[in-house]
Amino acid sequence: MRFETRQRIQGTVDEVERALLDERYFAFLLQHHGVLLELQPLEVKTEGDLVRRRVRYRPKPVIESIGPKRVPPEWFAFIESSTYDKRRKELTFTNTPTSGTISKMLVNTGKMRFRDLGAGQTERTMDGEITLKLPLLMKPLALIGEKIIQGEGLKILDNEIPVLNRFISEVIRKG
Repeated sequence: MRFETRQRIQGTVDEVERALLDERYFAFLLQHHGVLLELQPLEVKTEGDLVRRRVRYRPKPVIESIGPKRVPPEWFAFIESSTYDKRRKELTFTNTPTSGTISKMLVNTGKMRFRDLGAGQTERTMDGEITLKLPLLMKPLALIGEKIIQGEGLKILDNEIPVLNRFISEVIRKG
């Protein structure tokens, strides 16, 4: 399932980039984001204009059980592997579930782009794909599951915008 979303950030492209690449942003985001229970940078490497990251996220579980079986919170954890190109203002990513069982079934990849809107605002456009690989008899459930996963992913992004705006205002601009 393909998806695309656009969001408006209260900051210039330069401020947004500086915020997202600031090592203090991880802790700030975790503290002020309503959906994330864990956020841990595993690796951040700068190679010229490219910044490669691996970040572990664990959002609040969307569902607590499937029938009588409890769903462990770890099923919702994932690792973002991404590369940000400072010249192109573009981040390519793959989100891989940390659960081996789930990672065999779920593929989430995409791109995030940042564009100057003028008046100190930036548009963040994200497009990508979410695919659930289920056995043939369960294919109809894949469409439902993909929609749910997309909705929850967009909640994480939507909840990030006010936190990012606040970080830009309180940390980046105050230098």
